[in-house]
Amino acid sequence: MNFLLFIMLAFAGSTPYSGQIVAVYDGDTYTLSSGHKIRLRAVNTPELRPKEAFGIEARDAIGRLALNKTVSLTYGSIKQDSYERLLASVSVKNKDFGVYLLEEGLGHLFLIPPEELDVESLKKVQAKAKEERKGIWGHRRYQGTLHITSFHANAPGIDEKNINGEYIRICNIHTEPIQLEGYTMKTLDGRQYTLPKVLVPVGHTVKVHSGKGRNKTNTKKQLEIYLGSNQPIWNNAHDRVTFYDPSGKQEDTRLHKPLKEPEQ
Repeated sequence: MNFLLFIMLAFAGSTPYSGQIVAVYDGDTYTLSSGHKIRLRAVNTPELRPKEAFGIEARDAIGRLALNKTVSLTYGSIKQDSYERLLASVSVKNKDFGVYLLEEGLGHLFLIPPEELDVESLKKVQAKAKEERKGIWGHRRYQGTLHITSFHANAPGIDEKNINGEYIRICNIHTEPIQLEGYTMKTLDGRQYTLPKVLVPVGHTVKVHSGKGRNKTNTKKQLEIYLGSNQPIWNNAHDRVTFYDPSGKQEDTRLHKPLKEPEQ
């Protein structure tokens, strides 16, 4: 093998502990000069595609803080996410990105166990920003207990052969654990599904799959719910998911409409 190619392959497979940020896609996703993609640990910021409130503010805040600067990276036991991005805490001059975004109300806790960070201190930072209604906490989409962070209406491959490839991820953005029993979910055409008994700790997420499977309720792992449908639930071209609490109050809603350009 060519020596230079060997060195490049070896470097590509390494895990960097520092690097220069050369691109900020959004508040929680960055690129290093090495080409590594970074997904910030434990915090989720509003999306840019589709555009969500405070998405630009979160991106620009991180850009001002770190663009073209050398940052430090630290990892938990899981060093990569499902999109093959490095999953890391990021800081510059001892300023932690996750804490900064939570303090400014430009993101919320987003925990997928196992997570070795000091979650209790992060909860306190988020609770303070929420009490002060900073950033996202003054927006209507963040006034409830649940927030939809992703809506995968179009499963990979043939929908009928991959029903569980349709899923929604929801996050507990409340200040206390949430019991999902009695919460409901509706499609754009009015079909309703009732969620089972699952306790969701503060900041934790739940994946709601369309198909069949055994619900995963162990809070030390990723929580997952299966709605039990024999057919795909969501319309690939245009649909909407809306969640309601047991009293019928709307918690959050999100539209699915395919982007004209592929997501980054």
